[in-house]
Amino acid sequence: MNRIWAALAILVILFSTSIWAAYEVDRMTGEVSEMLVQVQDSIDSGEKERSKEIIKNAVETWHGYHHIMSFFIPHERLETVSQSLSTTKSFLETGTEDEARAECSRAMNQIHTLKDTEMPYPNNIL
Repeated sequence: MNRIWAALAILVILFSTSIWAAYEVDRMTGEVSEMLVQVQDSIDSGEKERSKEIIKNAVETWHGYHHIMSFFIPHERLETVSQSLSTTKSFLETGTEDEARAECSRAMNQIHTLKDTEMPYPNNIL
């Protein structure tokens, strides 16, 4: 009987951890995505300094989240987003807004893909 209780306790812990991980991925990717939307909006409105500040904050935020997500997401997928964010930042610093906008869109797509692959959808479970 004790083995059944132990198995149920392990199952509850695993299920709770999975729910927590899905929530955290959703929260973290949503926050960085919102920052990237703000970057694109500021590029479109010609506010270069504001876009540089927002992308700097987005890169710092992502690096903080990178450490948390690396516990349950493969590093390669997280690194591709990090590279895109850093490239966007360097494009903004050099004044090439068109390339920065394109790289920002690419980073947003990578983040959405990352989020979709980590959510407990039936196609991800099976």
